[in-house]
Amino acid sequence: MKAQIEDDVLNVSLEGRIDANTVNEVERIIMSELDKGGAQRVVIDAGELSYISSAGLRIIMKLLKRVGDITIIDASPEVYDIFEMTGFTQMMDVRRAMRALQVDGLEVIGKGANGKVYRLDQERIVKTYNPITNTPEKIAREKQVARTAFVAGVPSALSFEMVRVGDGYGIVYEMVDAKTLGKVIASDPEHLEEYATRMAQMLKELHATTFEPGALPDARLGLHTWVDIAERSGYYQPEVIATAHRLADSIPPRNTFIHGDFHPGNIMVVDDEFLLIDMGDASVGDPLIDLIGSYQIMRVVAEHPGGTERYMGLTSQQSIRVWDTFIRAYLGTNDPAQIEAVERKLRFYMILRSMAGVTFSEVLSDDQRQQYADSISEALMAGMDRLGL
Repeated sequence: MKAQIEDDVLNVSLEGRIDANTVNEVERIIMSELDKGGAQRVVIDAGELSYISSAGLRIIMKLLKRVGDITIIDASPEVYDIFEMTGFTQMMDVRRAMRALQVDGLEVIGKGANGKVYRLDQERIVKTYNPITNTPEKIAREKQVARTAFVAGVPSALSFEMVRVGDGYGIVYEMVDAKTLGKVIASDPEHLEEYATRMAQMLKELHATTFEPGALPDARLGLHTWVDIAERSGYYQPEVIATAHRLADSIPPRNTFIHGDFHPGNIMVVDDEFLLIDMGDASVGDPLIDLIGSYQIMRVVAEHPGGTERYMGLTSQQSIRVWDTFIRAYLGTNDPAQIEAVERKLRFYMILRSMAGVTFSEVLSDDQRQQYADSISEALMAGMDRLGL
């Protein structure tokens, strides 16, 4: 079994039998992690749990008394019956096991760092998620956010159900004969500027879509999460972390839509209509936050060989052309000085996302990670002085 706090959630994975022979060790692991502090909710993955005794149920009751908010997911019919008969389904959110899908041999129509998109059949796709960085609770929240955005009129795919895919999870969407915009541009490069301009028009309309307070989270929370990840890496001084949080807070709040990862790999083309997928970071906030992410993946990643092919299916040259056309259309100007000023601002605020790269990088040694973090820290502190923040 595993227990780990991520953000404010204690994620617990139970497996096998929890009975008189195992309950003490299970309780020790869970309570030891909970004692670290910071957990406001508990998510228990019961996908590998075959049986739980009354002693195991008492552990969950202890968690409920301490935290007050527990969700149990992926319970088999037999385990769900135990929770139901003992009244646990009345006290907390207990969810039955999800349907399992096999994606081997299916066409991959999109992929990125967060997962892959497969074609299930003529009318449906399934977006799968990297299990290392995506908990079931996080994916379930994305499904709910996608539904909220769809009802509000955001041009997005209709989500059907959350499913189990191998060791991870996915969401099934209705998507008839869809391709990612990245693939469409790669196969029809003569119309690249037209597609990029349509992207800009789409994003401007999204940034004019308002939501009632509380309907979607504040986009700045996502920036703070990146900084929190950086802090846990141990490569940054407390002063740098505090400064990064202050930079995130310097962005003014707004109640207009933010996608959070807007690029050609997350736009599906259906009958020449653009529809959004990957709604896990959907929120409300200042348009700057969306442009930061778009600039990073379409322009900065293009500086690294192979990066844009992986995320969007575009060559580096194509990605740069898309960005150049996109930002001109979004800003409504061809003035190089104005565009350069915006890109300079985006590159600076991009530090908030880049800080966590120390944690995610698979190619850097420990010494290189520290050097990378030091250079980011220096750029952050110098930039804050220039901005007077």
